[in-house]
Amino acid sequence: MLYKHFTEKLIGLQDIEIEKIEEFDNSIHLFCHLKRKPHKCPCCGELTDKVHDYREQVIKDIPAFGKFFYIHLKKRRYSCSCGKRFFEKNSFLPRYYRMTNRLCLYIIDKLRNEVSFSSLASEVKLSVSTVIRIFDLVFYSLKELPVALSIDEFKGNING
Repeated sequence: MLYKHFTEKLIGLQDIEIEKIEEFDNSIHLFCHLKRKPHKCPCCGELTDKVHDYREQVIKDIPAFGKFFYIHLKKRRYSCSCGKRFFEKNSFLPRYYRMTNRLCLYIIDKLRNEVSFSSLASEVKLSVSTVIRIFDLVFYSLKELPVALSIDEFKGNING
């Protein structure tokens, strides 16, 4: 139990139960599932704990220890008495994404160092279009122009 606690702290994911970790030449694969708890139905708002089925989702995470890091998340699909089926919610994976929030932040942070899209894409093993799409998510506030604009006049001979 203590071992899992330290592994959870090391990878920075909360409320997960680690089943196993496999290490290959250039990648680490973490097999896990979320701790079971009742979820609110998005349709009727009622709490349910009835599991309909399980699906495994492979999620890319930030590189760790010089290797690519993949999370194999065994997601539960809950069933409500109103007939709606829905996946459990987690804090580290946005809806419809196959990469963690940390990987998106890692890519944005790397782009601050003026690296190219293609070099970063090969570093994190994503397509260039995905890296560009993540870059386009960043919102930069526009700077306001000054109210008054002054122009200096040149008094002198241009020719010398």
